[in-house]
Amino acid sequence: MSQPDLGAAVPPALAAQTVALLLADSRLPSGGHVNSAGLEPALMAGMPHSQVPLFLRTRARTVSLVDAATAVVVRGQLMRLGGHGAEGGTELRTELRTELRMIERQWAARTPSRAARSIARELGRGLLRLTRSLWPESPGLEMLCDLGALQPGDARDARARPLVMGAVAAHTGLDAASLMRLSIYDDVASAAAALLKLEPGDPVAAMALVLEACRAAEPDVAALADITRAEEIPAPSAPQTEEWTERHTLTTRRLFRA
Repeated sequence: MSQPDLGAAVPPALAAQTVALLLADSRLPSGGHVNSAGLEPALMAGMPHSQVPLFLRTRARTVSLVDAATAVVVRGQLMRLGGHGAEGGTELRTELRTELRMIERQWAARTPSRAARSIARELGRGLLRLTRSLWPESPGLEMLCDLGALQPGDARDARARPLVMGAVAAHTGLDAASLMRLSIYDDVASAAAALLKLEPGDPVAAMALVLEACRAAEPDVAALADITRAEEIPAPSAPQTEEWTERHTLTTRRLFRA
């Protein structure tokens, strides 16, 4: 069966909005169900339930923000592919591959936990496989597949999820601010969904926490949507959550990878 060309099937503006809805859907078959966005490690380490709202707001302005800003920089770089012919394209693609590797290194430097980097690459690998099937003509997604392993032992297609999100946004025309909001929402919504499994409660209350966390990050969206260089990616730290995530890898009694 031939794969549908989603980008050509609908007008570009509608395609971008539809793609945002697709990526934000928890039913997306890309492996996101294994991720609690750091919430299970926090609760298992003793964080009280009453601190979940603060945890989500903090996550939205630290870990989620780094991922969102990384995706924006990737999007901006890959948007340069538009309108270039085959001759100029070869030189540009070589330059972009170098830039993408640098962006991933900058993201990794801002994600100190090895376990957090591992789950981000696992999620990115699943998303890359899915999106390559949906948009096989995308040069940006193809480029991510061709980058090779960043470190010895990594799978060749183990790209961090923010890089894949940025490549999809560049291909489908999703604007930078919407991409940031999508990335932040996706992360904190994963935590809220995990909360309902870890400590079952009112789903409406969980969704209210997601909106509260996204609202807290809105000033950062306005400040960072225009960044274009890897060194502009912010570096807010959340050392306690990084420690919890690392300790979480040592336990066998868990529902989520991280």
